[in-house]
Amino acid sequence: MNKIIIPLYVLMLTWAQISAQTNNLTGSPYSLFGIGVESTSNTGRNSGMGNLGVALESSSQINLHNPASFATIEKERFVLDLGMFTETQRISSGGRDEMRFASNFSNVSLGFNGNGKYGIGLSLRPATSVGYALIGIESNIEGSNEQFTTNITGSGGLNEVRLDYSRKLTPNLNAGLKFSYFFGSIDETEAIIAENSRVSTNDVSYYSGATFGIGLQYKFLDRFNFGLNLDLPTTLGGKQDTNSLKFSFDGITILEESTDKNIEDFKLPLRFDIGFSTTFNNFLLSGEYKSSLWSTTNQEDGVGKYVDQNIFAIGAEYVINPNSLKYWKRINFRGGLNYNSGYLEIDGYKVDNYSAAFGIGLPLGRKAGSHLNLSYNIGNRGSNSSFLVNENFSTLNINITLSSIWFQKRKYN
Repeated sequence: MNKIIIPLYVLMLTWAQISAQTNNLTGSPYSLFGIGVESTSNTGRNSGMGNLGVALESSSQINLHNPASFATIEKERFVLDLGMFTETQRISSGGRDEMRFASNFSNVSLGFNGNGKYGIGLSLRPATSVGYALIGIESNIEGSNEQFTTNITGSGGLNEVRLDYSRKLTPNLNAGLKFSYFFGSIDETEAIIAENSRVSTNDVSYYSGATFGIGLQYKFLDRFNFGLNLDLPTTLGGKQDTNSLKFSFDGITILEESTDKNIEDFKLPLRFDIGFSTTFNNFLLSGEYKSSLWSTTNQEDGVGKYVDQNIFAIGAEYVINPNSLKYWKRINFRGGLNYNSGYLEIDGYKVDNYSAAFGIGLPLGRKAGSHLNLSYNIGNRGSNSSFLVNENFSTLNINITLSSIWFQKRKYN
């Protein structure tokens, strides 16, 4: 398996870097605001449990919710997780419905534990997603009876490259550090169409920046786990390229052309996560609370303002007998619920969302720890209150987790 994993990882990493910048990862109209909607893409096990994991160990799978979890990977085990998803959204507003579809990669992640005392992880995944279209907005030209039509489209988003390092401080206490670098671009095109002319403006905004995080996991009484995760606030620097053209009977006129123009930075807040899990008779139950202090960034977005965000999640996993010779007894069954209060408030209403998840982990081999992870999420974002938009979404996640023991000496020649 070792000979297969390395070239496969290189291939997937290259493909992910390209597709992350060229395809929409969402069709949500709320991605119009800020740097897009937060991505919930994750590894296969976590997606099927309601997108949680602060207090979860990961002996043969990768857990990106807490850097301390990499120390719980089995000694000398190498783990690779590759994922993609498809999302269908039903957008409703003002009595009209519209269906949207998005599909792309969700993550490329690897983890390794060298001697049972430390763990290392490296991953690439979408951090935010942008994909909106406002078509056919009609307005009157001031001082006349003529009208013009405005079409606005946006795409892109930010990616996160992340390095994790964790270590066992005691047999029951793990500590982890993570370094994340965010980068990406948001491409917005606005076309104003009048009777005898058209003005097209294309703005490409580039953001980049780094942040650090720390995590702890503590196990007691052999069946209870407590997890803590803290992401420090940071500022993403912004640059913008602008190209504005006017098309008329007189020809094409360049209205504006600029590159690397400074734009307002975007601030990411302090994030605090706490979680708890317990196991009994091959049944795992976990719950967690997450808080992001967006109000401390003092940011606004024209239409709305940023407010503190609270997330509550509960999830479970069950396997009949992980060591059974019967295949069906080794299948992992998962489920979870998630409520997100949202961080954007528009006209006094928060853009919150809630979802339910169902998942299974199909073993690939009897003892290797490799799985084909499938999860299905259904949920709702926003509402029809005021001039908000209501989204009903369903997401199918497919992750393959390849896990193998490396660097062990042969017992027999």
